Amino acid sequence: MNHCWKSIGVIALGAAMAAPAAAQVSLGGNLGRWYFGGGVGVGFGDISYVNISPFAGYRITDEWSVGAGLQYRYRNDDRFGRDLSTTDYGSNVFTRYRIAGPLFVHGEYEYLNFEYYRGASKERTGVSSVLAGGGISQPLGRNASFFAMVLYNLSYSSYASPAPYASPWVVRAGVGFNF
Repeated sequence: MNHCWKSIGVIALGAAMAAPAAAQVSLGGNLGRWYFGGGVGVGFGDISYVNISPFAGYRITDEWSVGAGLQYRYRNDDRFGRDLSTTDYGSNVFTRYRIAGPLFVHGEYEYLNFEYYRGASKERTGVSSVLAGGGISQPLGRNASFFAMVLYNLSYSSYASPAPYASPWVVRAGVGFNF
């Protein structure tokens, strides 16, 4: 029975990681260097969540871009016999540089205001994070691409409690348009 639950957990984790999707739209003319997009993530199980993260970016050169984004996340955890729901929101600024072909490096500053439970009461605090890493973008057609990136939270401390992330590693994946 335990093996069955582990299998279900692995499948659910894979589905949750595959759920984030992003779309980007580039406008022609004077706005041709601007791009807009966002991500949507959904996961269901003992811990369910919805994540919405729109962003806008500007291509300074063909390789280098900067941008800003917003984030909203809702979580519901029913592992402990009662529903524990929280909401988080925040913003970020980022820079991205395409180093070779489909490979890019990514740096980001994020401020996240998040809720957590301390005993039976719900509390809220803000945390700043600096994330850095890299990724790959593979074309799926003329204007679409699959992208994946792995970021490391340079501000992460395993001793900090509460914290918005359970690990210093942040994995993002999705589909981009005109990425």
